[in-house]
This record gives sequence, structure tokens and C-alpha cells, in this order.
Amino acid sequence: MKITIIQGGPRKAGNTPKVASFIAKVLQENPMVSQVNYLDINTYNFPVFGTESPDAEDLESFRDALLSADGILVVLPEYNGRVPGALKNTLDFFRPEYAKKPMGAITVSSGPFGGINALHDFQAWMMYVGAVPLSTKLLVSNVGSLFDENGEPQEFHFNKNYPEYLSDFLWLVEKISA
Repeated sequence: MKITIIQGGPRKAGNTPKVASFIAKVLQENPMVSQVNYLDINTYNFPVFGTESPDAEDLESFRDALLSADGILVVLPEYNGRVPGALKNTLDFFRPEYAKKPMGAITVSSGPFGGINALHDFQAWMMYVGAVPLSTKLLVSNVGSLFDENGEPQEFHFNKNYPEYLSDFLWLVEKISA
């Protein structure tokens, strides 16, 4: 199966890319997964929706990754209790690409609640665009201390929860794309 991961953190030096890269690595090692496409919203940097047209190649590249995916996994930080504006802006350039597509979200926060408000915001958006959202949650709290110097996660709850989350996500993708 083909999985597209969208790294939705607008800060280039933030912790969300670290989580997204780790998840991509884990999925690439999974025998059920034949391909992982990694989309970083910072690489595409689409203009504010409705003000001008994005680069045609960037638009087509992003669209192709969405359409070819059997499932989409979005890793996003919580900004003021919501989805970051830069991520929402990027996603708004597409709509039919999400229809009936299995989709999961991993939320990231520097605080103790793991971005739960952003998750609720994003779940409503997934329903709005007609995706098939995964009901399982993966909330990453205190993300600044999650990884050691080798990029390996050290937090007990994360290490306990991410394998089950990914198993549930791949199960959903398999059921929907079968």
C-alpha cells in the first residue's frame, strides 16, 4: 500500500518534522507499505488561497501524491488550539483528492495535552472534505523532549502508543482500499 505523509508544521526547525520523519521511517520499514510519499508544507509554500495561483508543478506534484495514496497521514502541531493556518491553506488547494480516502492525524504539542484541540479541529475538517478519518488518536505531548540525540523516541507513552496507532491506520487503509 502507498501512504502519503503530510508534515504540517510551518516552522522549519520545529519538532513536528522530527515526528513526521520518524513515522515515515517506521512506515517504510513495514512490509505492508510499498511506498511512502513525504510532503512538507514548507517545501511547497503555497500562496494564500484565492490570492494567486501556486506553481503548477508544485500543485501537480502535491495532487499526484494525494491521488496515488491509499491512505494519507497528517502530522500537525497545535497552534492556538487549532490547525496551523499554513497547513489549512495548503490543504485548501485540494478537495476531491480527499474523498473516501482513509486519513489519520498525529498531533504534536510542546505542552502536556498533545494537541487535542487541533485534533478535534482536524477531525471535523476530514469529515467536511469526505475523507474516512481514523478514530484512533496519537497525541504527542512535550515533543521537545521526545527524541534523544540519535533521533530515537524516549518517551514511554509515545513508544507504547505509536505502534498501535500505525497498526490501526494501516488496517483502515487496507479495509478501504481493498
